[in-house]
Amino acid sequence: MNVLELTEIGRGKWDLVGGKADGLAALIRLGERVPEGFCVTTEAYGDGQVPRAEVLAAYQRLGGGPVAVRSSATGEDLPHASFAGQQDTYLGVTGDEALIEAVESCWASLHSERATAYREANGIPHASVRMAVVVQRMVDAEVAGVLFTADPLTGSRSASVVDAAPGPGPSVVDGAAAADHYVLDGTQERERGCLAPARREELRAAGARIRHLLGAEQDIEWAYDREAKLWLLQARPITTLFPTPPASDKPGPRLYVEFGHVQGMLRPATPMGMSTLKSMLAGMLAAFGLTVEIVDIGGRLYGDLTDALRDPATRQRLVKMMAVDFGPRAQNAVAHLLDDPRFAPRKTPRKRNAAAMKTGPKAAAGILGALARPDRARARVFGEIERLRREPVTDPGSAAELLDVVEQDAESSTRADAIVWPVVSGLAVSAALPSLLKGIASEDEIHTVLAGMPHNVTIEMDLALWAVARRAAPHRERLLNTPPSELAAAQLAVNCPTSVSTHSSRGTASAPPPRSTSAYPAGPRTRHRCSRCSPTTCASRTPTKPRTAASNAPRPGPSRCSLRWPGGPVASGRCVVGSPASSCGGRGSCRGCAKRASSPVSTPCATVVAVCS
Repeated sequence: MNVLELTEIGRGKWDLVGGKADGLAALIRLGERVPEGFCVTTEAYGDGQVPRAEVLAAYQRLGGGPVAVRSSATGEDLPHASFAGQQDTYLGVTGDEALIEAVESCWASLHSERATAYREANGIPHASVRMAVVVQRMVDAEVAGVLFTADPLTGSRSASVVDAAPGPGPSVVDGAAAADHYVLDGTQERERGCLAPARREELRAAGARIRHLLGAEQDIEWAYDREAKLWLLQARPITTLFPTPPASDKPGPRLYVEFGHVQGMLRPATPMGMSTLKSMLAGMLAAFGLTVEIVDIGGRLYGDLTDALRDPATRQRLVKMMAVDFGPRAQNAVAHLLDDPRFAPRKTPRKRNAAAMKTGPKAAAGILGALARPDRARARVFGEIERLRREPVTDPGSAAELLDVVEQDAESSTRADAIVWPVVSGLAVSAALPSLLKGIASEDEIHTVLAGMPHNVTIEMDLALWAVARRAAPHRERLLNTPPSELAAAQLAVNCPTSVSTHSSRGTASAPPPRSTSAYPAGPRTRHRCSRCSPTTCASRTPTKPRTAASNAPRPGPSRCSLRWPGGPVASGRCVVGSPASSCGGRGSCRGCAKRASSPVSTPCATVVAVCS
């Protein structure tokens, strides 16, 4: 079967007619207005030769004249890969020879560089794809464009988006012409651009109808002819929308917060990972009295906070907890919802929280233990992480091996407790500090202290960047005005300003780099990272302690001290050690290195850079 009329294509013919023809046939079956046409099937493509007689006969049945010749590969218009613009389309094709040539060109475009790269990016095997070709009567378009039944940029399903321009549609699709942009959300439309309000409403209604009938948000190409008739030229699923949350039987809107990005989880979780994380997070939140349903949305970890937001006992606490990991913007958003009548408090019967009952004792023991012995808890966390890192990863080769992995869940949850609860204790203390220090320290002072806390990888990275920026400052003009190629050549020739390097032999002592215990491939990086060493020293990775004002500072009693610098102050009472004297609250001095000492040492704030660890 080499040629089929579009009206003859039934359901389930994707492999024979490709994605575009299958979509057009579906629109015809729904009763939509689609230009007449036919399809040169994948069987003809497999034969390697255009069935000339059949194609020209079908062309004559259309009445000849200008036609659109469009690719319809079996890999096109998939729910996860649209292939928009990856294969060729030819408009205004007229005459027998031109038609045959256009069909052959569409076939050849299946193996173009862009189509090949697109398949590779979407994991579609090249050998599995075949090409059909759609031939349709041209629409003499007065205005044409594209309609998205959901906003592809924001993901909003409550608004449709239209881009339109005078003339044929490809100028809009290809971005070759400036288009008028409309967001159709049901509000009153005014006259503007090339599309009248009545036509915008007709498009919105057509999109809603097709979305409902096809069961998915659609990307629709359309055109109005000179007689003001609306023609649908293509419909395919929108492939860039993030999935919606699972359907809920509870009334009203829901509030979802994504947890994964906070911990740098940039990719979707595996099913087993999702199951483990859902259980762990639900238990952690339950230990704080929050009933939160953890849901899988697009492979990402989301928490449904709606019930906690409507619960009179937890709604205010929820706002404070948002500041711990999600930051002030998320906190402000949740605080805003407190005044939204749709999230008003509701008294509901309290249910026994099984997760809280199961997790509560472990949470209490883990948090209290971490607070009582932080050094021991920290060592245990790093030890467990290192052990997990060194543990070999195997892919179970059979169902039995997979079950063995699942049966180890009890042990892994115990190991996870050693990591989770010390972390939670830190989050809890951070959240509790404003209340505990009310009237003693301002929020700005508390944030200043938290921003300089030790053993925080993120802070160490920030401080490392800060140190590089400080060293780069004297060379600002050279770095900004020198072409990258010359900077790269200078770096290879070791002619760049060495003070910019994080292990420079000429680094300034006024801004030493942050302390770290991790490996430093380019040079030594021990408890006090090397900042004043020679290339020979760096190459041999022999540590050299930085020389700072604190190096000669007295250390009273048996106290253990660690170096600090003005960029990383630590508070002692209300006085910020290592900061300018102006922050001492007028006292002019602050205490440093006084822990376990027989008597505290008072030193001017401007010079104190050693504090107790």
